[in-house]
Amino acid sequence: MAVKAKVRKAKARKVAKKAAGSKPARPGATHVDFGLHGLGKIMRAVHEAGLTGELDNHLGKSKQFAKVSRKTLTEIKTFVNSKEKLSDLAKEINECDCPAWDTGCVYIPG
Repeated sequence: MAVKAKVRKAKARKVAKKAAGSKPARPGATHVDFGLHGLGKIMRAVHEAGLTGELDNHLGKSKQFAKVSRKTLTEIKTFVNSKEKLSDLAKEINECDCPAWDTGCVYIPG
């Protein structure tokens, strides 16, 4: 009986693994979808390690910006504006007057 149970467990693991599948390959285009949470996690870790300046130098000005859909930015702005706990950020998003080349700028138009 113990052998049959092991075989059933092994089969169940195979089925579960197959059902879960693997992550789909990212397309080979010049742009990829990258999660905001993932980007935030990376940037927080770089900041906490005190390496923000080194990252800026490594990337250069032209590579410090990400393309984000206007719809996503509008939804982020709407969310931030609707939360009292984020009122300082909402004010900055709505009234920021930094230059367009500033990579730390959080102004979201519209």
